[in-house]
Amino acid sequence: MIDLSPIVDHGPELAAGFRLTVWLSAAAGVLAFLIGAGVTAVRLAGPSPARRLARAYVDIMRGMPSLVLILACFYLLPATGLRLDAIQSGLAALALYYGAYVSEAMRGALATIPTGQWEAGTTCGLHPVKILRRIILPQAVGPMIPPLAGLGIGLFKETALLSTISVHEFVFAGKEAISDSYAPFEIYAFVALCYWAASAVIAFGAGRLERRSIRYRSSRQVELRA
Repeated sequence: MIDLSPIVDHGPELAAGFRLTVWLSAAAGVLAFLIGAGVTAVRLAGPSPARRLARAYVDIMRGMPSLVLILACFYLLPATGLRLDAIQSGLAALALYYGAYVSEAMRGALATIPTGQWEAGTTCGLHPVKILRRIILPQAVGPMIPPLAGLGIGLFKETALLSTISVHEFVFAGKEAISDSYAPFEIYAFVALCYWAASAVIAFGAGRLERRSIRYRSSRQVELRA
């Protein structure tokens, strides 16, 4: 028989940890998206030295375990004179790590657009920014959503690694509840269920966005044919 009293008794602490996990995921996700967009822009249109640096950044991040980057930001950055607390170090590490993957997802989605789309826009006398905004991005959003959703789910789950640097997120709160209640099965089962539910919500929202983008692209194609 599962005893729910440890969960109820430590509900406020677990709720606070879950709220911090959601906040960390959202903040790191926004930063990673901005970093990924900037790196993608540099890799597609930047000067050659900048493109090489952007490529090196992506390769380094993809070849490094996220936990190593988290520990490096927390323990090594102070040696350079940059002092960050545990939350700031964790945010920086997750944003840098996932920014590389976001860049790859964006670049891959943009690569699915035929080069003739750019050429057609240029032939019509459109500015490159307008070509990107009016022609390329509406077509690239759909292919971009599934990989970005997968990255968002991965980012949400990997905030648990911040417990290693004493960030009081959801897993850290669960560990403290276990040390007080000696009920690891009930607490960890509850934590796992919450992670699964949150991941399911992200996947559901991404699916709806993808379907809306498909309907939008279909309606645009009908308008252009008319």
